[in-house]
Amino acid sequence: MSPILLAGIVSGLALVLTAALTPLVRGAAIAAGLVRQVQSDRWHKRPTPAIGGVAIFLGLGLALFIGYLLHPNAAQGLAPRPSQAWLPISTWEGLILGATLMFLVGLVDDFVRLPPLPKLLGQIVAALILVLSGIGVWLTGVYAVDAAISLLWFVGLTNAMNLLDNMDGLAAGTAAIAGAYLAVIFFLEGAVEMSVLSLGFSAALVGFLAHNYPPARIFMGDSGSLFLGLALAGLALAPGPGLSRSLAAVLAAPVLILAVPILDTTLVTIGRFLEGRPVSQGGKDHTSHRFVALGMGEKPTLWLLWGMAAVGGLIGLMFRSSERGTALLAGGILVGVVTLVGAYLLAVRFRAMEPDAAEGLSLYRFIVESQRRYPVAVLFLDGVWIALAYYGAYLIRWDPAGLPAELPYFQSTVAIYVGVKVLAFMVSGIYGTPWSTFGLHDATRVFRANLLGTLLAAGTLFLIQPIGLSRGVMAIDLLLCTLLTVGARFSFRLLEGTTRRFSKEGIPVVILGDVEDAELAVRQLPRLGEPRFRAVAIASPGSGVARTSLGALPLFGGRAALRHAISETGSGTVLLVERNGLVGPVGPDGPGGPEGPGRTALRRHLETEGGVDAYELRVTVRKLVG
Repeated sequence: MSPILLAGIVSGLALVLTAALTPLVRGAAIAAGLVRQVQSDRWHKRPTPAIGGVAIFLGLGLALFIGYLLHPNAAQGLAPRPSQAWLPISTWEGLILGATLMFLVGLVDDFVRLPPLPKLLGQIVAALILVLSGIGVWLTGVYAVDAAISLLWFVGLTNAMNLLDNMDGLAAGTAAIAGAYLAVIFFLEGAVEMSVLSLGFSAALVGFLAHNYPPARIFMGDSGSLFLGLALAGLALAPGPGLSRSLAAVLAAPVLILAVPILDTTLVTIGRFLEGRPVSQGGKDHTSHRFVALGMGEKPTLWLLWGMAAVGGLIGLMFRSSERGTALLAGGILVGVVTLVGAYLLAVRFRAMEPDAAEGLSLYRFIVESQRRYPVAVLFLDGVWIALAYYGAYLIRWDPAGLPAELPYFQSTVAIYVGVKVLAFMVSGIYGTPWSTFGLHDATRVFRANLLGTLLAAGTLFLIQPIGLSRGVMAIDLLLCTLLTVGARFSFRLLEGTTRRFSKEGIPVVILGDVEDAELAVRQLPRLGEPRFRAVAIASPGSGVARTSLGALPLFGGRAALRHAISETGSGTVLLVERNGLVGPVGPDGPGGPEGPGRTALRRHLETEGGVDAYELRVTVRKLVG
C-alpha cells in the first residue's frame, strides 16, 4: 500500500470516527451528570459536557489501529531507536505510551479535579517516557542538559495547550493546524510514517471541531488538552529519517508552529504574576478573552488566532526548507509582532483594571514607571529590529550564490552596528513618546534617528573594518529599519483601530463635529463610563468631502452629513462634540457662546427627521477660584 493512500485512509477514518463518537460521548456525559457548570471565572455561558478528549483519543486510536492492520509494514519505518533511548521501545511507541498516560491523567482530572501537584507529576512521568524513548532536544551532547531542556519543553507545551483550551474551538483548531504542518514537514523529509501519525492526529481534531466550533456542544476537557499538548510536543521533536538536527530546525520550527499556545501561556503567566495571583488560578485573562473584551466577536477572535497559528506554521515550514535565511528574518519579525500584541493586550487589561485595583497593581505600576524613566524593554526591541533589518538588507542585496561570502562581514560587525544605532536612537530623543499617541510627526523623528544611526554606523564600520562594507546594504537597511521601528510604534494605534472596527460593545453612535474634535472623542469613548458608546461613523458638516474615512470609521461631510451617516449605519444615537463644547464657559446658546455648525446640523435633523437620541461630549476648561 502506498504511503499516500495509507495517510488518506488513516486521516479519513480519524475524522469520521471522531466526528461520530463525539455525540455518543456527549450523550453519555449528560446521562452521567458529567457536565461543567457555568462559573464566573470560565468562558462558557451554559452547562456543557467536558470529556470530549475521550472521542478524540478513541477516534485517533481506532484509525491508527485499522491502518496498522491494513499495512503492518508501515510500523517498521518507525522502529529504529535513537542512541539516546534508554527504554527498549521505539520512539513512536514511546510517543503513544506517553500520550496515553497523559490522556488518562487528564481523564481522572475531568472526573475528580486533581490538585496541581499530582497533575504535574503525571506530566513529568509522561515526558520522561518520551525522553527515555529517544525523543528530545539532543543538541549540546551533554545528556543531562539535553534531557532537562526536553522535559521543560514537553511539560511546558502540555500546560500551554491546557491553558489554550479556554474558548470554543481554539485549542482543537490550533492543534489541528500545527499537526498538519508537522505532517507536511515529515513527508517532505522522508519520514512518511510520522507524517501518517501527524495527519491522523490533525484529522481527528477536525472531526471534533464539528461539535466544538462555537457555540460548542462539548468541550475536550483535560483528557483532550493534556493529550494534545504532549502529543504535539513529542511530534515536534520526534526523530525520523532525513530530519535535520540543526538548532534552527529543532527549536525554531516547533516554536513558530506552536506560537499561539506559547504566546497565551506567556501572557497569562506574566499577567497573573503582575496581578499578584497564582498562575494555576483560572480566569478570563487569556489571549482570546482579551480580544473579545476589546469588542471583537468570539468567531473573529478564533479565526484571528487560527490565522496567527497558520502564519507561524508557514514560517516554521520554511525553517525546514532551503530558505533558512528568509525564514530567520520572517521568524524574527513574527516573534516581534507577537511580543507587541502581547504587550498591547497586557496594557489594555491593566488600564481597564486600574480604577478597581488601587493597591493590587503596584508591581505593574512600578514596571511602567521604570520603563518611562529607563526604556530598557523598548531599547532591547529596537536592537532586535536593527539586527533583523541589517540581516534582511544582506538577503535583499546579495543573491543566494553570493550571500555566503558576504555573511562573515555581517557576523563580525552586527554587534557594533546595533550598538551604534541604538546610541543614535537615544541621542535623537525618540523614547519619550507614548506609543498609544504615536503620529506622523513622531514617525518623522524616528526616520531622522534611523538616518543618523545608519550614517554613524556606516562611518564607524568604515573606520574599523572598511573591507566588505556595502553601500547597497546600508541603503536597504535604512529603509527596512525605518519600516520596522516606525511600524512597531504604530502597532498600538493599529491594534486599537482594528479591534474597534470589529467591536460590537456599546451603543452604536455617530460622532457629530469637526474632524479634529471627532477624532479626540473617538479616542476618549472607551474610557468613558455609562452609557457605553461605540463609534460607527463621523459626521462633519464642515468637511468638503462627501464621504471618506478616518481610520476605521466612515467620515461624512457636507450639509447632509448627519443624515447620510445615520442612514448608512442605522445608528439611532448622535454624540455632539464641538470646539466650543470642548473648551470654554457655558453660555446661553450652548457651551462657549453662539451655536456651532454641529449643533445647527443636529437641531435641523431633529426638527425634520427626529428619531435619534442626542448626547453631548463636554470637556470644559475653567479657572479655579480660591
